[in-house]
Amino acid sequence: MKLTHQSPAQLNVVGTSSGNPLLNQQAGLVRLAAHVGMLLERGLVQRARARLRGPAHCRPEGPRQLLIDVSRIHQHDAGTGIQRVVRALLGQLHAVPPPGCVIRTVAGTRRRPYRYVDGPPGADDTIQVRPGDLFLGLDLSAHVIPSQRRQLAGWKRQGVSLHFVIYDLLAIHHPDWFSPKLAAAIRRWVRALAILADSAICISPVVRDDFDAWITGRYGLAAGEIATAVIPMGHDIQATAPSRGLPEGFENLCTILADRPTLLMVGTLEPRKGHAQVVAGFELLWSRGEEATLVIVGRPGWKTEPLQAHLRAHPERGRRLFWLDDASDEALARLYQACDGVIVASLGEGFGLPLIEALGYGKPVLARDLPVFRPHARPGLEFFQAQDPAALADYLVSWLERLTEEGEVAIETTVQIPSWQESSCALVDHLRQSVFLSPESFVEVVE
Repeated sequence: MKLTHQSPAQLNVVGTSSGNPLLNQQAGLVRLAAHVGMLLERGLVQRARARLRGPAHCRPEGPRQLLIDVSRIHQHDAGTGIQRVVRALLGQLHAVPPPGCVIRTVAGTRRRPYRYVDGPPGADDTIQVRPGDLFLGLDLSAHVIPSQRRQLAGWKRQGVSLHFVIYDLLAIHHPDWFSPKLAAAIRRWVRALAILADSAICISPVVRDDFDAWITGRYGLAAGEIATAVIPMGHDIQATAPSRGLPEGFENLCTILADRPTLLMVGTLEPRKGHAQVVAGFELLWSRGEEATLVIVGRPGWKTEPLQAHLRAHPERGRRLFWLDDASDEALARLYQACDGVIVASLGEGFGLPLIEALGYGKPVLARDLPVFRPHARPGLEFFQAQDPAALADYLVSWLERLTEEGEVAIETTVQIPSWQESSCALVDHLRQSVFLSPESFVEVVE
């Protein structure tokens, strides 16, 4: 494979700048090796995709199967935002299946191929596919898809169309925010999608643009070769098959929160969520005598062990600081209702479900100024750009004052916030379009 568009000189293989020439040369060789590796990977993906040109989409004689991947949630429901999305959309699709389709849930592991997981005990769980069936990668099965690529490729050759929900590509662009194993798994998953996918269903325009740019730039696929669509995310927790149960002392916590200004922060404790900055900002407020309370709802994550230890031993814990590390959806819904506002301090998101959930509960939101949040701009949603705790503390003081003065922070109630039913409808519309069928032809399948 020829390097036609960048020569070694252009890649700075030989250091000519100031500094150590040998180090410059070594760095240039590293960049050259990475570039060659990318070109080899690009060729592998393009050849593998070309070998999977399946038969044209056709209308089956009977109902289509819509095979919905629930691999992760079938093994363990971590209760994160992605799991809420999976449960919500799965519930909506079961309640109102696409006309002419039979919903079947499937799951696989790295060692075991996909199988049905919705049959009665003892039933044959071997998946039988026919031309015209659809596979929907609803769950984030980053560890499964690459391992079961051969099975999925076999289905595609038989005329099954493969569609995947894309939540974000943050682990590719910011691997330092994630564990090395997860970052590597996401890269393998996206490469597998570049080979297999007929379409990608993205949860925001930012994710769609990011996916399109990566697929074309990294793998050299033609624009539009993998059809992409954006579906809205719903806000209503009650439509997500919510987990139930309240932790010990929860009612007492709600009583405490009713008597003081309270901000809620929702999300797994991981580096990109911004918990450390928010906690440090609140510590400055408390040192000034402010009585505001911070409630954190989120499971312990990765690369935040010092922060977790700090929270568990914090002198304000149980007074002005509360961390619920295993809260149910029922408890989360109650806290949305009880708080005065929600802070979303993430450094990066594919969507930011807590933001839309908070607005759905009519709560003011203070969010970091990210492009992914901007489409939700409305009265009641404010953005901050503070990068350090002191600047954030100053902004919080002003925001809290307006929150506690009735009428100062108006919530826009005329702008409609999507429901999970609308999300499901958008998903179904995309699937219809992706197999080149009108709604009427879906109905004709079973007539």
